[in-house]
Parts: sequence; structure tokens; C-alpha cells
Amino acid sequence: MQETDAKRMSVDNPAGTPRTIGAFGPAPTTGRPAPRPPRDYLPRGREGLLLVTLAILVLAAGFGSHGAFWSRVNLDNLLVGSAITLIPAIGMTVVILTGGIDVSTGSMLGLCTAIGGTCFAAGWSIAATIPVFLLSGAAFGLINALLIINGRIPPVIATLGTLSIYRMFVFIVLGGNWITQIPPALTMIFVVDHLAFLPVVAVIALVLLAAGMVFLRYFRWGRHVYALGNNEEAARLAGIKPERIKLAAYVMLGLLTGLAALLTLGQSPMAQTSTGSGFVLQVIAAVVLGGTALSGGRGTLLGTLLGTLIVQVVDDAIVLLHIQPFWGGVALGAVILASIGAGAKREAMETR
Repeated sequence: MQETDAKRMSVDNPAGTPRTIGAFGPAPTTGRPAPRPPRDYLPRGREGLLLVTLAILVLAAGFGSHGAFWSRVNLDNLLVGSAITLIPAIGMTVVILTGGIDVSTGSMLGLCTAIGGTCFAAGWSIAATIPVFLLSGAAFGLINALLIINGRIPPVIATLGTLSIYRMFVFIVLGGNWITQIPPALTMIFVVDHLAFLPVVAVIALVLLAAGMVFLRYFRWGRHVYALGNNEEAARLAGIKPERIKLAAYVMLGLLTGLAALLTLGQSPMAQTSTGSGFVLQVIAAVVLGGTALSGGRGTLLGTLLGTLIVQVVDDAIVLLHIQPFWGGVALGAVILASIGAGAKREAMETR
């Protein structure tokens, strides 16, 4: 009996008032259903503001570039770049929702391209090499997860370590050389070919985004992700296995990063030691700009989509308006700081 009562008590409810564990942590048992994860398929609140911001940026880039922004070539490049960023950003959103983070994504992508490029150089077909990209990415995500779960290393420290290790292995695999023997069909299939008016890579990204929305909204696993990010101890008392959720989240991020590495070689058919440098900043900027709280438990994939588009439009506008490229890094850093600051201020106001 005492054990049952303990499970109904939240660690942040020292008074002992009976509570149930909802997707957003403990909720009073007032007869009302536990809160669900936010409906991430309708713009509302922050997403609505992001949509307006995106529209303003698109109009500014269109007028400022004298129409070059609206050319088919530029729009295709924008969609391809957005898709390659969005795919791992989906996994990063889930990881951050659990209260973790992975800063090794860029090095992971670089190492996956090096391994996959080596297979292409050895004469492997595209069909035979696709599993190499996916499995290598999943393996690197698994390594990060084991360091965090079994090694009990804070996520940012563990992935900072693997960031350097994966980047070192990029140099070892490539030996300081570039691999250019990438099958032209890879670019043709994923980048050049279209389904309706969208490049194939963009369609793949949207399908994965829709699947992620459905899982987070309607499946028990998605509810557990939100519950874990809100209060890990309360989630554990509710019968959720945090280790399993974290393991799945990091492996999924690695898998999606491996897929992004394959598509990166389709966009730019060469594997080099600098591939993936700065990529993690784009991914994290897209996620936090989309409203996902770095403390976990709050965020939507719709916000991540809008954040990704904003980041890509800003980068594209910098090129079209002939602004010095280093301002892109400045803008990206400013976006991250502003988003984190706004999120921290909002959390502080809500806890008053």
C-alpha cells in the first residue's frame, strides 16, 4: 500500500497530494484527462509567430535579390538544404525533448559520408551502400547513448568527446584525401528528380516529419518522451523506463544523421575532411528557434520545421544579397542565443 502511494506522489509535490503522471509531468487528479503533447500540426502561439517571421524573411529576400530568390534553381537548392537539415533535426528534437542533447551530429555526419564515400570508391552500388550509411549512423548514436546512460556522463560532455573522436576518424578514413567517385545517379535520384514540384529529398524529409508528429502525438512512446523531459524521476515512478527512451532517441538521431549524410553526398558529390563542419549549429539552431526547450519536455516538430526554414532562408539571403559569408555564422549564433534567452525568460515567468 505504501509503495502504491509512493508511486502516485511526485518528487516536486512534497505535500503528498495524490497526483497522476501525465505527458507533461504530474497533474492533479481532478477527474479531467491528463494533458496531451501539443498538437504540432496546427500553427499556434510560437509557431504562428515563426510563420509570420518566415513570411517576412521570404519577402525581404525576394525583393532584396531582385527576384533571384524565386528562381527554380534557388528554390530547389533551398528545399534540398532545408531537407538535409530537417532530417537530423527531427531526431535532435526528440533527444532534446528527453532532456538531452547531441553536439556530435556534424562530426557524425562527416564520418558517415567518409565511410559511405569509401564504399562508393570501392565500386559498391547505391542500394548496397544505403544500409552502410544508416547502420553507421545508428551505431554512432548508440555509442553516444551508452556513454550517457551507462557511463552516466552528462550529454553535452559525452557528445563533445565523441565530436572530437568522430572528427579524428574522418581524417583516418579519408587519409587527408577527397573522395569524388560518387555515383551521379545519387544526385539524380535524390536531388534532381522531383515528385510533383518537390525534390525527392524534400519529400523524404516531409514523410519523416509527418511520421514523427504522429508518433509524438498518438503513440505511448511519444508521451513518454514528453514525460521524461518534464520530470525524469516522476516518469520513472510512473513505470516509464528512461534508459530505453534515451537509447531509442539517440539511436534514431544517429540513424537520421546517416540518412542526411547519404543525401549530403547527393547534394555535393564529394567526401572531404570538412564535411559536416558547422552542421550541428544549424540543426540545434533550427530546433531551439522552433521552440523546443533545452531543459526538455516542451517543443513540437512543426516548430522545428519552421525553424529549419528560417535558418535556411537567412543563409540563402546572405548569399543572394552578396553579404560576407561570416555574417551567416554571426546570425546563426545570434539566433541560438536569442531563442535560448527567450525560452529561459518564458520558463521563469511561468514558474512565478
